[in-house]
Amino acid sequence: MNNSFTNCISKICGEELTSLATYKYSVFGGNTIVLEGHKGILDYSTCKVSFKVGKGSLIVAGNDLRIKCLDKHFAVVVGNVCTVEVTQ
Repeated sequence: MNNSFTNCISKICGEELTSLATYKYSVFGGNTIVLEGHKGILDYSTCKVSFKVGKGSLIVAGNDLRIKCLDKHFAVVVGNVCTVEVTQ
């Protein structure tokens, strides 16, 4: 994530950087999720993929899910995505 952007938002909100969202995700066409800033995989199956994000988790649910790309803080999940849920 762009540090100058998060620094600017931190100053505007009057919050510490660690309390602001340190991840972002995008859904494309109901079949691709791109996630930046995850802290690891919590659960992985063809119907559910969960990642540690911030102080909670991001849960992708659907059918025929698979991780197409996985780096230290970046992931791409493809398949028939039904829901994306963020928990705290």
